[in-house]
Amino acid sequence: MTKLNISMPEELLIELDAEARELGLSRSGLIQEASARYIVQAREDRAAERRRLTTLSAARRMHEAGVRLGLAGQDPVELLSQARAADEVTRAR
Repeated sequence: MTKLNISMPEELLIELDAEARELGLSRSGLIQEASARYIVQAREDRAAERRRLTTLSAARRMHEAGVRLGLAGQDPVELLSQARAADEVTRAR
């Protein structure tokens, strides 16, 4: 295992040691666990942000298509619902 030296404020180190004692972990064990959890959470957060941006982009494109088709001002969810219903009717034939 690789060793490293880090610097942190004294107050944070005191809290870190107290939490490690509470959990029955060593200082290194707590830092390892916290780092692993942080990395997982940061990756999940980035993925969620990418999904959010993709959804916004799709909504923007749907709105622009609606404007081009003269459907501006109509509820895009209702339009999508109607399109899906029409598609199901076509597939049923």
